[in-house]
Amino acid sequence: MKNWKLFVLLLLGSCGPDPIPDPEPVNLVAPQNLNSCTTASRINESLSQVNFQWTTALHADNYELVVQNALTRERFDTSTSLQNASLTLPSGVPYLWFVRSKSTLTPIETDSSTWQFYLEGSTSATHFPFPALLQSPEDESEIVLSAQGTFQFEWEGNDLDNDIVSYDLYLSTDPDELALVKDGITSSQTLLELNSNTLYYWQVATRDENQNQSFSGVFSFQTE
Repeated sequence: MKNWKLFVLLLLGSCGPDPIPDPEPVNLVAPQNLNSCTTASRINESLSQVNFQWTTALHADNYELVVQNALTRERFDTSTSLQNASLTLPSGVPYLWFVRSKSTLTPIETDSSTWQFYLEGSTSATHFPFPALLQSPEDESEIVLSAQGTFQFEWEGNDLDNDIVSYDLYLSTDPDELALVKDGITSSQTLLELNSNTLYYWQVATRDENQNQSFSGVFSFQTE
């Protein structure tokens, strides 16, 4: 009798609803990453309409396209159930973009990778460098300092004109008060001395031959 009751309980437990799967991330298609957007429709001297495309995401029925001006940090977004959307954007600046997958069955949202592109403006104008891609330390990571109390910061710089001349590194324990700690860096890495057991925030500025400058996002990390 006890075995029969146990069987019934197991049977009832196995008949519950299936878990609702989280929406998966899309794969971005266009505009291409770290490239010039040549398919935009020019509206006037300062504005162009850009068509964004991505793949279908499993378990998603809606998408939010998020685009950010890499220089001013102004954000543009729109929602759609399709795998493409168009936005009218100021020309002559670099942009970052990603797509957020959503589902009406769950509050969980999933972001795609983030791509960068340059929206051409005047043909005679030089290009601003893309914001540096911070690589190490990673965002919200915990790092171990060397025996000398140092750590090597690394990032990747990109510019359509290939005329990057230097980088500046900003660091602080307060994300609202980042301070320039090293300027004129001519490679994409540098060594800094840090305090142990401290939460830091860091950012990199990229400068080209024409003194055009862009800033990366801000990453945080914790030292042991």
